[in-house]
Amino acid sequence: MKNPTEHFSDSLFSQLKILPTVKSSIVIPVKDEETYILKTLSSFAKQIDLFGDEINPELFEILILANNCSDRSVAIIKDFQHNHPQLNIYLEEVTLSPVHANIGYVRRNLMECAYSRLCKNGGGIILTTDGDTMVAPDWISQTQQEIYNGAEVVGGRILLSEDELAGLDEFTLLHHLKDEKYQLLIAELEGKIINSEYDPVPRHHQHFNGSFAITTECYAKSGGVPVVNHLEDCAFFEKLEGIDAKIRHSHQVTVYTSARCIGRAEVGLSYQLNVWKNLGNHIDEYFVESCDSIVNRFTQKRKLMKLWKSKDVAQSDFNQIMNKIAPEIIVEEEIYTSFINTRYFGEWYRKVNQLKQLNSKNRFPAVHIDKAIEDLQTKVQDYSNHNFAQTSIL
Repeated sequence: MKNPTEHFSDSLFSQLKILPTVKSSIVIPVKDEETYILKTLSSFAKQIDLFGDEINPELFEILILANNCSDRSVAIIKDFQHNHPQLNIYLEEVTLSPVHANIGYVRRNLMECAYSRLCKNGGGIILTTDGDTMVAPDWISQTQQEIYNGAEVVGGRILLSEDELAGLDEFTLLHHLKDEKYQLLIAELEGKIINSEYDPVPRHHQHFNGSFAITTECYAKSGGVPVVNHLEDCAFFEKLEGIDAKIRHSHQVTVYTSARCIGRAEVGLSYQLNVWKNLGNHIDEYFVESCDSIVNRFTQKRKLMKLWKSKDVAQSDFNQIMNKIAPEIIVEEEIYTSFINTRYFGEWYRKVNQLKQLNSKNRFPAVHIDKAIEDLQTKVQDYSNHNFAQTSIL
């Protein structure tokens, strides 16, 4: 059993060489997952390609870091290893100090380890999921296909398992379904307004560690997962947006996760489910960002992206354009200098948003979620060139 050091990832799985055929390294952090881990591992037993044929297991490996487990998780994993010798499943069991016993530290070191291992094979894809999540039979192949199509990062669709959904109380389920519809509508609208080459509709809103993949090249370019204790996936996504990574939110890449209201992280899906559970039947208290605010935000971003492509614009012209695009911002020398000198649009866009927050006039008050959903549905129809039923909204 290993203890963390300054270069913890260097010691992980150091005695286990990566097979020269491996091009995908899957990392799974585990802490007290005896209820789910067998289902998680079983979903990797027969991964198939896009034609339905079984994938050669020598093309991928699974790195499991079991930290501070006090249940039967490790024993279950070892039994599965023994019963499935054809799979390259590697296990490290560690005891972490309180300062390191958080999902951010564990996931970051696992991904660093996967990156180092894949580099020995000339690069590949780092994938991650959770110990309470079952991946679809074609999870690996669909992820690879999205990257083959040009993506550098793939966020898969994370659904609650049907049996877990059935276990939710009436109001938690209602809030969850409303939120899903709201978020999917936003994602659809963003796709239509921004019209990204690498993330077209149909698309979704999730880029979380239940189903996430990144090429080793993009991982190196990003500098890796930020140092945070939790919500490391959100922090990493923001970092990737800052370097203009080609991010795909794919409906073809699917996993099914637990609906427990008490999770292993301080915040996350389980935390949100618990919030909805406590909200109960007080649906009148469920307020969200309005459709008008969302449309304004995406339209403004599209215009800023167009401006970004005109790097030779004079400062006087830049000031006039910015005043039209974002009148809430006081345009000064700093924003033009960053526009000229910043390497990536995402990095500059973050600076613009910071200035917007400083000069916020609260133009768009929050609205009830039912009102937001109704307005978003109408707006998506307005932006659609085809019937609404043909979009990705369920």
